[in-house]
Amino acid sequence: MQTPPEPINENVIRRATKQLDNADLIKSSFWISQVFMIIATVVGVFLAAQEGLSQALLFDALNSKEKNYYLQHALADEITDNITTLNEYAEFITKGGAPHDLKPYHPPLDYFVWENMKYSSSSLETPSHILSAARRFNKQSTKLVKMIEARQYGRKFGANLITELTTEIQENGLKQLIANYTVLHQELAEAGVEVNKL
Repeated sequence: MQTPPEPINENVIRRATKQLDNADLIKSSFWISQVFMIIATVVGVFLAAQEGLSQALLFDALNSKEKNYYLQHALADEITDNITTLNEYAEFITKGGAPHDLKPYHPPLDYFVWENMKYSSSSLETPSHILSAARRFNKQSTKLVKMIEARQYGRKFGANLITELTTEIQENGLKQLIANYTVLHQELAEAGVEVNKL
Protein backbone atom coordinates (compact mmCIF):
# COMPACT_ATOMS: atom_id res chain seq x y z
CA MET A 1 0.00 0.00 0.00
CA GLN A 2 1.39 3.38 -0.95
CA THR A 3 1.86 6.14 1.56
CA PRO A 4 0.27 9.40 0.62
CA PRO A 5 2.66 12.17 -0.42
CA GLU A 6 3.53 14.82 2.16
CA PRO A 7 1.71 18.07 1.81
CA ILE A 8 3.72 20.76 0.03
CA ASN A 9 4.68 23.64 2.20
CA GLU A 10 3.64 26.91 0.61
CA ASN A 11 6.57 28.81 2.10
CA VAL A 12 9.03 26.50 0.33
CA ILE A 13 7.27 27.07 -2.97
CA ARG A 14 7.23 30.83 -2.45
CA ARG A 15 10.98 30.88 -1.69
CA ALA A 16 11.82 28.72 -4.68
CA THR A 17 9.81 30.76 -7.11
CA LYS A 18 10.77 34.14 -5.70
CA GLN A 19 12.80 36.00 -8.28
CA LEU A 20 16.12 37.58 -7.39
CA ASP A 21 16.22 41.31 -7.09
CA ASN A 22 18.44 42.46 -9.98
CA ALA A 23 18.18 46.12 -9.15
CA ASP A 24 21.79 46.20 -7.86
CA LEU A 25 23.09 44.85 -11.15
CA ILE A 26 21.44 47.66 -13.05
CA LYS A 27 22.94 50.44 -10.92
CA SER A 28 26.17 51.98 -12.30
CA SER A 29 27.71 52.28 -8.83
CA PHE A 30 27.86 48.47 -8.63
CA TRP A 31 29.85 48.20 -11.85
CA ILE A 32 32.17 51.06 -10.92
CA SER A 33 32.96 49.45 -7.56
CA GLN A 34 33.65 46.12 -9.30
CA VAL A 35 36.03 47.77 -11.80
CA PHE A 36 37.90 49.53 -8.98
CA MET A 37 38.14 46.27 -7.06
CA ILE A 38 39.70 44.53 -10.08
CA ILE A 39 42.14 47.42 -10.65
CA ALA A 40 43.11 47.43 -6.96
CA THR A 41 43.72 43.67 -7.06
CA VAL A 42 45.88 43.90 -10.19
CA VAL A 43 47.89 46.84 -8.80
CA GLY A 44 48.33 45.07 -5.45
CA VAL A 45 49.61 41.89 -7.12
CA PHE A 46 51.95 43.93 -9.35
CA LEU A 47 53.41 45.89 -6.42
CA ALA A 48 53.85 42.73 -4.35
CA ALA A 49 55.65 41.06 -7.27
CA GLN A 50 57.90 44.10 -7.76
CA GLU A 51 58.81 44.19 -4.07
CA GLY A 52 59.48 40.45 -4.07
CA LEU A 53 61.71 40.78 -7.13
CA SER A 54 63.68 43.69 -5.68
CA GLN A 55 64.20 41.77 -2.41
CA ALA A 56 65.34 38.68 -4.33
CA LEU A 57 67.81 40.77 -6.38
CA LEU A 58 69.12 42.47 -3.23
CA PHE A 59 69.61 39.11 -1.52
CA ASP A 60 71.40 37.72 -4.57
CA ALA A 61 73.71 40.77 -4.77
CA LEU A 62 74.59 40.58 -1.07
CA ASN A 63 75.16 36.81 -1.26
CA SER A 64 77.48 37.33 -4.22
CA LYS A 65 79.41 40.09 -2.40
CA GLU A 66 79.81 37.88 0.66
CA LYS A 67 81.22 35.00 -1.39
CA ASN A 68 83.53 37.38 -3.22
CA TYR A 69 84.72 38.89 0.06
CA TYR A 70 85.76 35.51 1.47
CA LEU A 71 87.36 34.50 -1.84
CA GLN A 72 89.42 37.69 -2.11
CA HIS A 73 90.44 37.51 1.55
CA ALA A 74 91.62 33.91 1.11
CA LEU A 75 93.54 34.85 -2.05
CA ALA A 76 95.22 37.76 -0.25
CA ASP A 77 96.26 35.44 2.60
CA GLU A 78 97.66 32.90 0.12
CA ILE A 79 99.66 35.57 -1.73
CA THR A 80 100.96 36.95 1.59
CA ASP A 81 102.11 33.47 2.64
CA ASN A 82 103.83 32.94 -0.73
CA ILE A 83 105.60 36.31 -0.44
CA THR A 84 106.95 35.30 2.98
CA THR A 85 108.05 31.88 1.66
CA LEU A 86 109.78 33.41 -1.38
CA ASN A 87 111.60 36.04 0.69
CA GLU A 88 112.83 33.34 3.07
CA TYR A 89 113.97 31.27 0.06
CA ALA A 90 115.82 34.27 -1.41
CA GLU A 91 117.58 34.80 1.92
CA PHE A 92 118.39 31.08 2.23
CA ILE A 93 120.02 30.73 -1.21
CA THR A 94 122.27 33.76 -0.76
CA LYS A 95 123.57 33.01 2.72
CA GLY A 96 126.96 31.38 3.11
CA GLY A 97 127.04 27.60 3.30
CA ALA A 98 123.85 27.08 1.27
CA PRO A 99 123.78 23.63 -0.36
CA HIS A 100 124.90 23.22 -3.96
CA ASP A 101 121.74 21.40 -5.08
CA LEU A 102 118.70 23.55 -4.31
CA LYS A 103 116.00 21.18 -5.63
CA PRO A 104 115.44 19.47 -2.26
CA TYR A 105 114.88 22.95 -0.79
CA HIS A 106 112.19 23.94 -3.30
CA PRO A 107 109.98 26.59 -1.61
CA PRO A 108 106.53 25.18 -0.74
CA LEU A 109 104.33 27.74 -2.49
CA ASP A 110 100.57 27.45 -2.03
CA TYR A 111 98.19 27.64 -4.98
CA PHE A 112 95.15 26.04 -3.34
CA VAL A 113 92.93 29.14 -3.46
CA TRP A 114 94.20 30.19 -6.88
CA GLU A 115 93.56 26.73 -8.36
CA ASN A 116 90.10 26.46 -6.81
CA MET A 117 89.06 29.91 -8.02
CA LYS A 118 88.45 28.42 -11.46
CA TYR A 119 85.49 26.50 -9.98
CA SER A 120 83.97 29.51 -8.21
CA SER A 121 81.36 31.72 -9.83
CA SER A 122 82.64 34.61 -7.68
CA SER A 123 86.16 34.58 -9.16
CA LEU A 124 85.46 36.86 -12.10
CA GLU A 125 83.72 39.38 -9.87
CA THR A 126 87.18 40.28 -8.62
CA PRO A 127 88.54 43.20 -10.69
CA SER A 128 90.55 41.95 -13.66
CA HIS A 129 93.70 43.98 -12.90
CA ILE A 130 93.92 42.29 -9.47
CA LEU A 131 93.45 38.82 -10.97
CA SER A 132 96.08 39.62 -13.61
CA ALA A 133 98.58 40.76 -10.95
CA ALA A 134 98.02 37.54 -8.96
CA ARG A 135 98.35 35.40 -12.10
CA ARG A 136 101.59 37.09 -13.15
CA PHE A 137 103.01 36.76 -9.62
CA ASN A 138 102.23 33.03 -9.46
CA LYS A 139 103.62 32.38 -12.94
CA GLN A 140 106.80 34.42 -12.47
CA SER A 141 107.56 33.07 -9.00
CA THR A 142 107.31 29.48 -10.25
CA LYS A 143 109.49 30.30 -13.25
CA LEU A 144 112.14 32.10 -11.16
CA VAL A 145 112.49 29.21 -8.70
CA LYS A 146 112.84 26.69 -11.56
CA MET A 147 115.49 28.81 -13.28
CA ILE A 148 117.47 29.22 -10.04
CA GLU A 149 117.29 25.47 -9.36
CA ALA A 150 118.39 24.75 -12.96
CA ARG A 151 121.30 27.21 -12.45
CA GLN A 152 120.17 29.37 -15.35
CA TYR A 153 120.19 32.27 -12.90
CA GLY A 154 122.90 32.79 -10.35
CA ARG A 155 121.77 32.69 -6.74
CA LYS A 156 122.32 36.33 -5.99
CA PHE A 157 120.79 37.47 -9.28
CA GLY A 158 117.81 35.12 -8.80
CA ALA A 159 117.34 36.24 -5.20
CA ASN A 160 117.27 39.89 -6.34
CA LEU A 161 114.62 39.04 -8.98
CA ILE A 162 112.54 37.28 -6.31
CA THR A 163 112.79 40.32 -4.01
CA GLU A 164 111.75 42.62 -6.86
CA LEU A 165 108.80 40.36 -7.66
CA THR A 166 107.57 40.16 -4.06
CA THR A 167 107.94 43.92 -3.61
CA GLU A 168 105.98 44.53 -6.83
CA ILE A 169 103.06 42.30 -5.82
CA GLN A 170 102.98 43.80 -2.30
CA GLU A 171 102.91 47.37 -3.56
CA ASN A 172 100.42 46.86 -6.38
CA GLY A 173 98.32 43.71 -6.60
CA LEU A 174 98.12 42.80 -2.91
CA LYS A 175 97.37 46.33 -1.70
CA GLN A 176 94.62 46.67 -4.30
CA LEU A 177 93.19 43.28 -3.39
CA ILE A 178 93.07 44.18 0.32
CA ALA A 179 91.49 47.57 -0.49
CA ASN A 180 88.88 45.84 -2.66
CA TYR A 181 87.77 43.28 -0.10
CA THR A 182 87.79 45.97 2.63
CA VAL A 183 85.21 47.92 0.58
CA LEU A 184 83.15 44.73 0.21
CA HIS A 185 83.31 44.24 3.99
CA GLN A 186 82.05 47.79 4.60
CA GLU A 187 79.19 47.38 2.10
CA LEU A 188 78.13 44.11 3.70
CA ALA A 189 78.30 45.62 7.20
CA GLU A 190 76.16 48.58 6.09
CA ALA A 191 73.58 46.14 4.66
CA GLY A 192 73.50 44.30 7.99
CA VAL A 193 75.35 41.19 6.82
CA GLU A 194 77.77 39.88 9.42
CA VAL A 195 81.02 38.61 7.97
CA ASN A 196 84.04 37.31 9.82
CA LYS A 197 86.94 39.69 9.52
CA LEU A 198 89.55 36.98 9.12
